[in-house]
Amino acid sequence: MREINGYQIYAELKRGPVTTIFKALDTRHQKIVLIKRLHAEAAVEAQRRLQLLQESKVSTRLAHPNLRRLLNSGMVGDEPFLVLEYVEGLALAELIAQHKKLPIDLCLFIAKELAKAIAAVHRNNFLHRDIKPHNIFLSLHGEVKLGDLGLAHELSEIDPALAGTPAYMSPEQVLGREITAASDLFAFGAVLYEMLTGEAAFANRTLAATLHHVANWEPVPISKLRPEARNELAAVCRKLLAKNPSERYAGAEAVLAHLTRLERAYGLTTTKYHLAAFLESPETYRKITLPPAVTIVEGEAASQPRKTPWVNWEITAVVSAIMFLAGVLFIWGIKENVEQKVKAGKTAGVVTPPLHPTPGAVQSGYLDLRVSPHDTRSVVSINGAAAGTLPLAAPIELPAGRHEISIDHPQLGVRKISLDIAPGDTLHHELDFVKP
Repeated sequence: MREINGYQIYAELKRGPVTTIFKALDTRHQKIVLIKRLHAEAAVEAQRRLQLLQESKVSTRLAHPNLRRLLNSGMVGDEPFLVLEYVEGLALAELIAQHKKLPIDLCLFIAKELAKAIAAVHRNNFLHRDIKPHNIFLSLHGEVKLGDLGLAHELSEIDPALAGTPAYMSPEQVLGREITAASDLFAFGAVLYEMLTGEAAFANRTLAATLHHVANWEPVPISKLRPEARNELAAVCRKLLAKNPSERYAGAEAVLAHLTRLERAYGLTTTKYHLAAFLESPETYRKITLPPAVTIVEGEAASQPRKTPWVNWEITAVVSAIMFLAGVLFIWGIKENVEQKVKAGKTAGVVTPPLHPTPGAVQSGYLDLRVSPHDTRSVVSINGAAAGTLPLAAPIELPAGRHEISIDHPQLGVRKISLDIAPGDTLHHELDFVKP
């Protein structure tokens, strides 16, 4: 057993390219702590040392029950180290990997606790810049703590350079634009999406593809991956993941307020004790069925009784008939417009939006298609119908089953393949024209 400045190290938990995390005993206070130590080869790099010192500086200024605490810092020779609060439990990323889709009431509870942590960071004029499931820790007592403040920075000193984990970066970070507190909210939305669906919103096989998805694509709708998640909750996710920062929430407090109203409307009273019960015995955790729909009223009006309006049923019947007819004409107009764009897609080289199945149709999935070597003039046809040119603006929604795909590469000719689409899944497929 080794000792570092009064801390007895008895387990190495994680070794990364820059730091190693140890589990240790604080002999002075007789409690378990974490030691985050910079490797000797990384300690000589000014940027690495600065990042660890930044984490120490930020953690010292921030104190909140939902933030993992910094307890101490020091040096071993030329290698700096931090002493962090030990959260006995697991990271949110591990929980999602184990169970995929978490119980919806726990998703709401964890999201509320995370919103409190982000609000505390922002109140002190800092951005976190690395909010992701790996940095969210769940204790066996049901506590939720946001950690890893190594990339946190004061708002007034933020530069647009890429920092963080690509799949959780905001579009403005990817595009080198102004970074604000709304950037952390985008990452928050990606975490909530992953808790609800078990799938990362934007992660892809390559860095370039992931950044392209963040900047240009919408994730697969939550309703496709988890139908029991209500539209109101999915709408929170969509607002957090808006490409335009101005369309997101005004701040983490606004997200917390909305989630609290939503929880109240669903009749949920989930606490840390419920999370602790799930961590202890997931197989026996209570099943929650949400009401089919709720109405969220903003502000104080939410607590006031709603008046039942007087209804003239004859007028209502007439209006309903008119709205139904208008809807039929509207859908027919959209169908005509989309079909015209599909026909023009092959000649004009314009990406054609996917055709969406009508309500009641067979379950569908999504096809994320790419070709190598890349050429923006490659034309895609599906089951004999033109679907647009590559790269596609979004995954193509297709009925579940087998589909015949044809890619016309302007330099390498035509290649045909057959792919099976599973209900609710996104099939990522890359066709290499060079390989036979």
